[in-house]
Amino acid sequence: MKLTKLALIILILAAVLMPAAIGYGAISTSTKGIDINLINEAGKQAFPAGSGAPGNIPETVGRIISIMLSFVGTLFFIFIIISGIQWMTAGGNEEKVTKARTRIIQASIGLAITVAAYFITWFISNALGAI
Repeated sequence: MKLTKLALIILILAAVLMPAAIGYGAISTSTKGIDINLINEAGKQAFPAGSGAPGNIPETVGRIISIMLSFVGTLFFIFIIISGIQWMTAGGNEEKVTKARTRIIQASIGLAITVAAYFITWFISNALGAI
């Protein structure tokens, strides 16, 4: 029960904070106290010409999807570790062992689906980039 509540809280926080973290500052059009030239120079230093910086919308969307899938994959991996610890500390209680085993199987399936989605996204973005 506690793990379900924790997972729900993590997913809600991810859904709320991920768009804010990705688009931080993209919405604001005000430049009060901000030196635009300094920002442009920092961008040139962070992404020099030919460094593979995202230059168009499909690349940017692909990177966002990649980041989100990596985050979800990490969550499934954490679920597997937590369930393994619960299994080891079950102390012979068959109900806890069955619950942990079921959770490990479900997290493994979720991890496999996430990895497959990541590779499908990678393949499609490379195919679209070749056009």
